[in-house]
Amino acid sequence: MSGYEKKCRTILHYGTYRVVLLLRARGLNEMGYHVLNASDGFEAIKLAAHEQVDAVVLDLDRNHAEVALVATEIKRCRPQLPTILLADETTPPDRAHHLADALVPRRDNVKMLVTALENVLTSGVGTSSKTLPE
Repeated sequence: MSGYEKKCRTILHYGTYRVVLLLRARGLNEMGYHVLNASDGFEAIKLAAHEQVDAVVLDLDRNHAEVALVATEIKRCRPQLPTILLADETTPPDRAHHLADALVPRRDNVKMLVTALENVLTSGVGTSSKTLPE
């Protein structure tokens, strides 16, 4: 985390591949984040609605429709909650943009994800700067 940000941020991390969630969570923990993992859509929605979460990271891994439904429901419950979508080259940008405040390639490392997290956490939600880094 940035030197000016001392508070430990809690991240809700949702995806359907449990092993990937655990590996990415370990990296985020090492970077100073507290991570709540959810590999089930209902669990992710429940955590977003009832836990003090600072941001959501959604891994658009294998079930695009489920992730879209989970993202939509989380935004309905907590519209100001910053959301990052981890996507790949096959994700249609126009479809993904309405789901998240930032897009990060799934293949990027945790440091790139942390950069995106810091950007959405410091800039606030509702930003129109939704980009998929090269």
